[in-house]
Amino acid sequence: MRRLLYITPFFPPQSRVGALRPLKFVRHLPSLGWDPVVLCDLWPSAETDEALVRLVPEQVTVYRDYSRRARQAEQRRLAAASGPGATRHERPRKAAWEPPERFNPEIFPLKAHARHMPHALCAARRVLARHPCEAVLVNADPWAALVVGAVLARQTGLPLVADLRDPWSLCSLRRPLMPRPTRWIVDALERFVARTASTVILNTDTACRAYAVRYADLGSDRFAVIRNHSDEQLIGEGRHPGFDRFTLLFLGRFRRFVDGAPLFGLLAELRRRGVAAADLQLVVTGGCEFEQGTVASRLGVDSMVRHQPFVPYRQIGAAMAAADVLTLVNAPTDQRIMAKFYDYALSARPILAFAENAEFSALMARIGGGAVFGYGEVAAAADYVQRLMRGGRHPTVTRLGSLADSRTATVQLVAILERAVSSGPVRRAGAPATR
Repeated sequence: MRRLLYITPFFPPQSRVGALRPLKFVRHLPSLGWDPVVLCDLWPSAETDEALVRLVPEQVTVYRDYSRRARQAEQRRLAAASGPGATRHERPRKAAWEPPERFNPEIFPLKAHARHMPHALCAARRVLARHPCEAVLVNADPWAALVVGAVLARQTGLPLVADLRDPWSLCSLRRPLMPRPTRWIVDALERFVARTASTVILNTDTACRAYAVRYADLGSDRFAVIRNHSDEQLIGEGRHPGFDRFTLLFLGRFRRFVDGAPLFGLLAELRRRGVAAADLQLVVTGGCEFEQGTVASRLGVDSMVRHQPFVPYRQIGAAMAAADVLTLVNAPTDQRIMAKFYDYALSARPILAFAENAEFSALMARIGGGAVFGYGEVAAAADYVQRLMRGGRHPTVTRLGSLADSRTATVQLVAILERAVSSGPVRRAGAPATR
């Protein structure tokens, strides 16, 4: 059994989407010949779900020591989890309409995570002293973890695999918001990581091609694609009480780069056609930033929007089955595909998506059972919803195909790890590889 140091600040019991990809990988890595040793973070205000921890295989060693705050938070978590009837600890949710950020977060190259880097590097070296490993895998974001992994790889000579996921310096959404000095720093840090890594993994073909062009001097074989993926065994728990009317379900929250305006516009068009709030609702699980909430108010569809608490990941299967249509608004870029799409693809409910992304549209065409509309095509989307409504509650679709599941994605990851180990550390001028 080969051993891997997996640096992933976001990991269960954290319930945010960034913790789910590493969870899915570690569930399958041991059966594929790799024993992951996880170094992750935790803090008192983190949104958590204890049930996710129980999904981590027992043989996986986890150190919650990525930052100085992690050990104390872990002790509190264990004390709470061992109490009478304690099954879950979750930070209270904010109000449905949240105030907008008052500053541009892209000013800071590594944001608040930069201050944890020295501790994370020392913690990683302590873990390696206890558990000698053959490779280092880093899950981003935060981007600072990539720099920690690259420094560690140079110090130890271990091959590095950087799971970048979404674009960093080349992000078409965030890069225009970066001041020029920030761009210079981010570009330099990313090149440092890319030069150090044996492989850099992206979530989409489009993003991968962009990186291969940007770093053509490093060779296109340094970049690979492992899409987001779903594990049906993770989302099948719990029961849902059901919805009392035809329901468009949006799993998640509207926030920066995830704009609810197309769905609010759809509701406004349906209302204009005589569809009442008693007949149809949009259920949003997790809230909405203030500015986006004002869009719903301005369009007069507040009564058709229902906000519900965050649905734990292990229970989203029941929530999807209770809905009538699963809705998605892809970020306005051709580089990203929303992670919830891969969970939606496991459901028998139709998918209504607003997106202007050729790669996403191709995946939708592959699986079938849904429709993709441009952000302004609310009339066509309304036609689609009304056709479904005429067929009654809980329409069922047959998928034409499927997307890669978590085990298949982990097989891809293992192939990358095997290649990295067999090739050894990336040779760099002035930085000889040592073990």
